[in-house]
Amino acid sequence: MMSRTWRIVPLIVLAPLACWAADSGESPPARLVSFAELERRLGEPTLRVLDARPKADYDKGHIPGAVWVDARAVATMAVKNPGVLTDRKAWESWLAPLGIGPKTDVLVYDANRQLDAARLWWLLGYLGVERAGLINGSFPLWVAENRPVTTEVATVEPSSVEVRFRKDRNATRAEVLAAIASKSALIVDARSRGEYDGIEKRAKRGGHIPAACHLEWSDLVGKDGRFLEEADLHARLAKAGVNASEPVITHCQNGGRASVNAFVLDRLGFKARNYYLGWSDWGNAEETPVDVDVASKPSP
Repeated sequence: MMSRTWRIVPLIVLAPLACWAADSGESPPARLVSFAELERRLGEPTLRVLDARPKADYDKGHIPGAVWVDARAVATMAVKNPGVLTDRKAWESWLAPLGIGPKTDVLVYDANRQLDAARLWWLLGYLGVERAGLINGSFPLWVAENRPVTTEVATVEPSSVEVRFRKDRNATRAEVLAAIASKSALIVDARSRGEYDGIEKRAKRGGHIPAACHLEWSDLVGKDGRFLEEADLHARLAKAGVNASEPVITHCQNGGRASVNAFVLDRLGFKARNYYLGWSDWGNAEETPVDVDVASKPSP
């Protein structure tokens, strides 16, 4: 039997992505959608579901209407070419096949505890897509709950979009250095304890940004891809020394884990940016200050 093809036609894009925000000029909090809400909305013409899993997994079965996105390719884009973060044409070419329009609600899921989905959520927002959110739970959990799955491929009419970078969502190395000097923002490290302490090195130098607090991304989301309850999240943030009155810059090695933290902070109303290039940038630079845990320092 031949499988059918889902054909999704977006609304015509008449405005640049930067105009998608509310008239107040402030972005709405990050959206987290339950399985039940998503299932009710499947088939809506204004809904775009993005699948951030490997293509082979997508082909075996996915949420009906979901469009596959090569999350691994996106993850390596900035690492291989840091200048791509300001390459408007590159991102317009990446966005066009997704067919996202001004009234499209974009929801992303994965099977990797939100790591890949959160990266795409952050990038979409950075590019000016305001109507983007995550699905609270992983695809394996969706299947375990006997929710609808299909192998039918969704085809999307490409859209013409104008990317407008949201500089308030990203932090550069220079801005992190300035924040340290002026104590104008709290640096939150989403990496593992070993990376933070300098025991595990993924760059020329190991350690952490001076005065950065440690809040590993995996402490905020369960193995089933569901985020902790808000009260628990607030407790984890408070224990790490994060408070709502202080701007936050989160980072990891190259953007993904920090995007999970950024999503949680954004959703809870914190003013947060993501130092997307993270330790792959900071740890390989010569002039950046680095601290290491006392226990990890070699004996004299």
